[in-house]
Amino acid sequence: MNAEQRARAYIAALDAHDGAACAALFAPDGSFEDPETGGPVAAAAIAELVQHVSAALSPRYTIRALAVSGAIATIEWRIAGTHTAPLRPGLAATGRAFELDGVDVLELGADGIRAVRRYFDRQQLGERIGLQVIVEPIEQDGAQFGYSMHVASGNRNLPRVIALTWISARDEAEKDRIRGHSRQVIRDFRATEGFIGIVTGFAHLRGFTVTAWDSEEALANGIARHHATAKQAFHSSDLSPGVWTSVWSPVRTNRIWTRCPSCTAPNDVNDDHRACTRCGAPLPERPTFW
Repeated sequence: MNAEQRARAYIAALDAHDGAACAALFAPDGSFEDPETGGPVAAAAIAELVQHVSAALSPRYTIRALAVSGAIATIEWRIAGTHTAPLRPGLAATGRAFELDGVDVLELGADGIRAVRRYFDRQQLGERIGLQVIVEPIEQDGAQFGYSMHVASGNRNLPRVIALTWISARDEAEKDRIRGHSRQVIRDFRATEGFIGIVTGFAHLRGFTVTAWDSEEALANGIARHHATAKQAFHSSDLSPGVWTSVWSPVRTNRIWTRCPSCTAPNDVNDDHRACTRCGAPLPERPTFW
């Protein structure tokens, strides 16, 4: 094949979701790199990468422009797809259809594709498949930044037990491993009677959780499921360089206040009253404590 034929065969293999056919076009020491790979992917792993992305995004390719100059082929493409499976552990598929434009630069040799450098807008991809993309510093003024998640069970009881934990990760890949465990742990918590809610997330490379329970028995039942599996993974493998767990009892629990949507008066709603004490307008249901 000449350079243009090889470039078109490469896109055709991607469009067909055929990882083996795509990998066969690469030189034995070839590589692929894009904004999501975190560095070059060796030829031996390209088939698996193509199959993973194909399963996650179901991409169909259109070549918008193709130019060859010596040993370099540049392909401007558009993909149309649907987010049908997780791109990373812990990130469920949204089912959202999307389109995305990008460019692949192929470095060609006599023995196949020597390198592919793919360029696309990573933030645009995330937003178009329905993911939240937050732009903020990693560290600034002594603070570390990240993301968090709140999951409430609907249990409106007063918290009697608070569990605080942190776990550290070496890099983004290990964060994904930890998040994979966390996703199942939270499913188990939500199915446990007595669970009230959880706030969890990562600030740079430190993960944290704050969970609220209405009894120690409920906490014990919640952590007896996949949480025990994750604990075993820490003790029996190299998962995480460090972790800390703790259980606390509240010293003082203050009132829950909500603001009347009609007159804006604050209302102490611990007694679950549903009418504003100032104007008598209906109040929303009292939030859970955590």
